[in-house]
Amino acid sequence: MKIGKLYQVKEFFWFLYPSKDIASAVDHYDDEAAAYDDEAAAWAAAYAECWSKRFKCNVSYIESNSVFCLLEKDEKYCMILSTNGELGWIILADWCKDDIEEVKI
Repeated sequence: MKIGKLYQVKEFFWFLYPSKDIASAVDHYDDEAAAYDDEAAAWAAAYAECWSKRFKCNVSYIESNSVFCLLEKDEKYCMILSTNGELGWIILADWCKDDIEEVKI
């Protein structure tokens, strides 16, 4: 992934953490970087609420087919800006990184 490029999520819901420190802390708790099942939206909302309460912050998510701009990358942690104006960090784990593709304009 390249900084400044647009990317699209193909299938998963990606959790959006307010800081790299929180993303890293969550990453150590659990290997789930993205949600993907028949009830993914409800699952993602519940999961985001759980992390929000645990870390006393706002954890949200971006849905499948969402587009974002990559602003910064530090190993597997990526700061993004979504088309909805949400700024945060995603965890780009090896098992799910194929879910994100560059948007060709």
